[in-house]
Amino acid sequence: MDITQLKQEFFQLSPTHPPNDWEIEEHLEPLVSLSDSMQDWILCHVPAIWPVSHSLCYSYLAEAGDVFTCLDEAQRTSWVAEVLDIYEADGLKAAQAFMRDVEENFLCRLRGEAGVTFDEVHNVLEPYAQSLCQRKIMLASGNEIYTDTETVFLPQEIIFFHEEQENFLLYKLLITFQLGLVNGNTYDLTMNHSDSWVSDIVKRYHAHLPKHTTQQIPLADFFSFFPQPRLFEDLFCLAEGFRVSRSMARQYPGLWKDSKELRIALAGLRPRLSGGVEVIIDDAWRYCMTGKSNTHQKEVFEVINRLEDLSIPCKTARDSVQIASQMYATLETGHYQSVAPMYYMGRLHLQEAEQVIIKRRDEVKEQFVTALAAMLPELTNQDNSELVNENAPSSRPAMEEGVAMFLPAEKEEGGEGKHNAEDNAQSLLMVDIEADIPEAMQSLIKDIVDDLGGIPKDYISAAQGMAGNGDVPPETSSPENGSSLVAPITYDEWDYRRAGFRKDWCILLEKDVAAVKGTFVDHTLLKYRGEILQLRKQFEMLQVKDRFVRRQRDGNDIDLDATIESYTDQLAGLPPSDRLFVRLQRDERDIAVMFLVDMSASTEGWVMNALKESLILIGEALHVLGDRYAVYGFSGMRRSRTDFYRIKEFEEPYNPEIKNRIMGISPREYTRMGPALRHASHLLGEMEAKVRLLIVLSDGKPEDYDDYKGEYAIEDTRHALIEAKNRGIHPFCITIDKKAHDYMPHMYGEVNYIFVDNVSKLPVRMPAIYRNLTT
Repeated sequence: MDITQLKQEFFQLSPTHPPNDWEIEEHLEPLVSLSDSMQDWILCHVPAIWPVSHSLCYSYLAEAGDVFTCLDEAQRTSWVAEVLDIYEADGLKAAQAFMRDVEENFLCRLRGEAGVTFDEVHNVLEPYAQSLCQRKIMLASGNEIYTDTETVFLPQEIIFFHEEQENFLLYKLLITFQLGLVNGNTYDLTMNHSDSWVSDIVKRYHAHLPKHTTQQIPLADFFSFFPQPRLFEDLFCLAEGFRVSRSMARQYPGLWKDSKELRIALAGLRPRLSGGVEVIIDDAWRYCMTGKSNTHQKEVFEVINRLEDLSIPCKTARDSVQIASQMYATLETGHYQSVAPMYYMGRLHLQEAEQVIIKRRDEVKEQFVTALAAMLPELTNQDNSELVNENAPSSRPAMEEGVAMFLPAEKEEGGEGKHNAEDNAQSLLMVDIEADIPEAMQSLIKDIVDDLGGIPKDYISAAQGMAGNGDVPPETSSPENGSSLVAPITYDEWDYRRAGFRKDWCILLEKDVAAVKGTFVDHTLLKYRGEILQLRKQFEMLQVKDRFVRRQRDGNDIDLDATIESYTDQLAGLPPSDRLFVRLQRDERDIAVMFLVDMSASTEGWVMNALKESLILIGEALHVLGDRYAVYGFSGMRRSRTDFYRIKEFEEPYNPEIKNRIMGISPREYTRMGPALRHASHLLGEMEAKVRLLIVLSDGKPEDYDDYKGEYAIEDTRHALIEAKNRGIHPFCITIDKKAHDYMPHMYGEVNYIFVDNVSKLPVRMPAIYRNLTT
């Protein structure tokens, strides 16, 4: 076809918003020299591309001739589909970049010579990361490789190797090494100012201590003691990288063996340096990666010999600092250009990690203090029942005896008690057996002991103060023999056995969820970008509903049926109607919705991540829709404390602060659902709205540490839901409990709950569920 025929064909294929004649001619000229069959192949995809983006279609016409000559018929269709996917996900520039290199971006992947993207491996490797660290760890893509001890930041794509399997293995090596730094306490390291070797360094280099420095010197501050801080930092990274590498070789021999060729290849990709200290450090890095040295330079062998001292299993990050200071003394130079570490070590972001560690310790401390404060009265009542008497002058001796169970174990030596981490852990293990400590509390204790080596005494004193100052009621006896509790917010609890309420039986505490800054929200918005765009369009259509109301006294148009009827009535001698108009009426949505999130310990991991992702997606959708909504969370520890967490209140706008609060949601203790439902119903009942909806997000049935379990807990929860319905509130539950069908119909009714069989599907399904509930 010549240019005229090509234009005619193009205009037939793009009837909507056709381009100017002169404009399309320029873009079709590259096709004139092609065969008729190739021209047909290129033009047949125009109807799919032109309505999406005119600019994208022009770029497609410019590139398709060269691309299609490399592809067979099936591949051409797949290539066009991928162009459209990339455009919708990442925009025009990304799609243009993809089209420019069909070999690298498309054919290599078809031949199995493709890179691996973070999105492809994230769902597989995040559970792997959590298994290495034995606690909550997130993965995120970023511009650098590093960890802040809570999130491991990884490249968006790895394309070092032709085989997909090798690139995946490199992702795994990156994660394992970064968490090796975390598990090896690299980021927890501080130097004691009173240690002789630290004092020697201060004197030798005439170091000035920072004003805020205490007895313990953070690693980042310690770097500044040296005249060339960057040289010392690089030497420390070299020493610590070597120590963690040897530790990995012992702990994960399979991974270390499988990655041998990969590490050798990465070492070969390092640029060769010439002369100076930089060459020595670079050669040492190559030795760290491959276990071999290709140099006979004396200084390199000296550095390697020092590094080999760190191969011994008992060596710590503090040993790496000492080795680095020894190497610094021999390698200090007048001019130094920083040497990049090995690829999978990345850079240390010490200050960022310090902030995350402090925040995590504060959260764990708060949870421990609150939980212990709730347990202390119970512990003292069990062992000192004669002291639990309203007329007794004080229960402090009993309180102290309960607290003593959590204090570090004492070791007799010379008549004086001394504490150490091993004795402390042993003591806590005994408590677990003797005092029947709840699993959530055991987990907290383990976290604190692993982190700090023991339970600090100020944690205990804080719990004593909370328990003794009325934050937790002094009486928490069993439900059969207990009495009413006195607190600012109390709720009755339904006892099906007596067919009546236990008056003021449960205390509820309102708390705030702290806003947390991090990458979780941004990663979620990126991960579900396509779904969010679709949700916004769908929810925009729900904002108002237009309908015609007939037989009105005034309106936008004449009601023809009513006019004819009125005229015939008049002819028949009957009084004619004056309702002769049609009015366009807009029905505004009048809905108030509360999301109540289960924050029990069982939601740890993937479940909690899915719940938070769901709240972010529904927040994005409702921000467009304009429905009034609130988000609260709940967790419990016996009847003396149900925590009710404020995440978003009705009057608060959906903004970055709310998103950061959603990110701050974390698993707490047990699922005492009755008090939380009653308080949520109270708050929602105060809202003026035609429709009031209470949506509960939970992973299981109600259960608490005491006898709030089984039929008792289910019946109380069911009664709380009945109370909500009597207030004009419509409760609905979204659950991922596989046994939900055993008890949910009884609690919520057959049509008032939904079971999501795959937790990963929850974020996408939740907006659809909401739309069905409110339309």
